Amino acid sequence: MLFIMAIAVAISGYLTLSDSVEEQSRLQQQSMSPAFDLVTEELVKPLHTAQILANTPTLRNLMAAKQIDDMAMLALVKRMSMDYNMDFFVASETSRKQYNANGSTLALKEGQVEWYFRVKQQPKNVAAALGNRQDIHIYFDVKVFNDQGVFLGFIGVGKRLKTFLEVFDKYKDSFGYDFIFADNNQDVVLASNPKLLADGQRILSVEQLHWFQALTPEQQSLPNLNNIIVKTPDATSLIAQIDLKALHWKLYLLTPLSSRKDASTEAYTSHTSFVLLAIFVIFVTAHVIIRFFERESAKKHQLDPLTQLHNRPHIQWRFDKIVRASQEVSLIMVDVDNFKRINDTHGHNVGDKVLIEIAHLLQSELREHDAIARWGGEEFVILLPATKVEKARVIAQRTCAKIAEHPLVLMGNIDLLISASFGVTYTPQARSLERLVKVADDALYEAKRAGKNCVRVHKIN
Repeated sequence: MLFIMAIAVAISGYLTLSDSVEEQSRLQQQSMSPAFDLVTEELVKPLHTAQILANTPTLRNLMAAKQIDDMAMLALVKRMSMDYNMDFFVASETSRKQYNANGSTLALKEGQVEWYFRVKQQPKNVAAALGNRQDIHIYFDVKVFNDQGVFLGFIGVGKRLKTFLEVFDKYKDSFGYDFIFADNNQDVVLASNPKLLADGQRILSVEQLHWFQALTPEQQSLPNLNNIIVKTPDATSLIAQIDLKALHWKLYLLTPLSSRKDASTEAYTSHTSFVLLAIFVIFVTAHVIIRFFERESAKKHQLDPLTQLHNRPHIQWRFDKIVRASQEVSLIMVDVDNFKRINDTHGHNVGDKVLIEIAHLLQSELREHDAIARWGGEEFVILLPATKVEKARVIAQRTCAKIAEHPLVLMGNIDLLISASFGVTYTPQARSLERLVKVADDALYEAKRAGKNCVRVHKIN
């Protein structure tokens, strides 16, 4: 709703501009749209690509090996770089080597490769750094962890920003706009004005810039400087601030305001506000699109290859959404009865068929907003958002009966009777997935002791 209102306000303001301002608006938008597309292409896209790859099983499995296969790692890095047209590298904690897309390796020795040990100790999982202005590159380092949260190393990506800077230089020449990227310490990391690197070496902070010092103390303390007009001896400018959270950076845009007649100045200011709002909308839209593709890619890699159900990371992701929504939730643990005996008697192929069949039967009894995953071995977990314990018990009992009523037909038309035990728990407000799983597992154990093929319930108060 807020997004729609913002667009409506912007359009309304735009329609009030004079013909001359409309023409200026058209020229400015023609320049700004490609420029901010470049921000997404050159800065945001490489980072999110690296974040997605950091969670792929292929990379994590290679990095989690007790002994790293150097040739396999180099082949993977080369393939990723060719597929995404980016220069990837992998830094392994196990081998203490950096594997580059060009086929080379670098020994990660303390005292020689400073960045690895510095970024490793940082609490953030993403680090961004820039090279020199003459041949500027941006480097992203994304930490890689195994399922237990153990640090495995980094996947990194480097992107040359020559085109990015050339476009923004033309943009500044045409319209007089200045841009400043600052990190979370308010140090200037990239700017349209190269003089912001004092002496070409010492980095300035935003607080040292003339326009910031011209703000009132109250304005300086604001968390966001959007739509603030600042006067310096050189110019009067309109400030826009956009937070690039993925990079832990802020983008400041300084728009010079011309000295015209009052009416014309007011129209120009209104138009500038519209353009800045449009920029904000572009960034929000790009963020939403990137998050969508990121989630879709993550889901693709979170499927159990045998049952095609989701696995543990997906359940954790769904549970976190329930926590944010402050919803009540029920959880069901399911364990196939006598599964070891089935494997020992009929073989693992039959055991796999049993798991596939039970997965299908479990899925058929669930609602659209429920979530199911293979938890491990012959265990399954079902997450029921906004569901009280009585409803969860009914679902569990109905599913338990359905499994018992559907024998698996083996070769020779032999019916294999299968069953499962169910443990159910409930909490009025979700807080800890581990706690829910523990209580449901206790209920499941009670069902096993009661003779299997039944349902037991333990509630969390």
